[in-house]
Amino acid sequence: MKFHQSKGLTWTVLMLVAGGLCFGCGSPATVESYHPEEMTAKDALEKALTAWQNGEAQLIPGEPKIHVADERWVKGAKLKSFEIGEVLDEDGPAKFPVKLTFEGAAEPENETYMIIGKDPLWIMSKAESERSAGM
Repeated sequence: MKFHQSKGLTWTVLMLVAGGLCFGCGSPATVESYHPEEMTAKDALEKALTAWQNGEAQLIPGEPKIHVADERWVKGAKLKSFEIGEVLDEDGPAKFPVKLTFEGAAEPENETYMIIGKDPLWIMSKAESERSAGM
């Protein structure tokens, strides 16, 4: 084997070893690490509901990206207005009660939204979160 090939092989092995050591350096991800802070979650929910009210798509661009899972939005329900309540005092990811008023509806609907993730953030209605959990 020529010297420059040996040097390249040695460099590659050293990089793989260093990479393997660094891979274990960080703290492992936990379920809680995917629970955004309350203000981040509330801001994301407000952006999402404003996008719905403005007739925009369920994928809200920006940093972080926001995905919304709500069957009513998918089916084309027109959101006229919304009111976000205070965060619910529950274990797990942030959950907010929201009063949704739809065009043509006689009364507002009460919904609870859960916000999870880092980037993207996922906002799910109670029905969608139960469906994804197999309930």
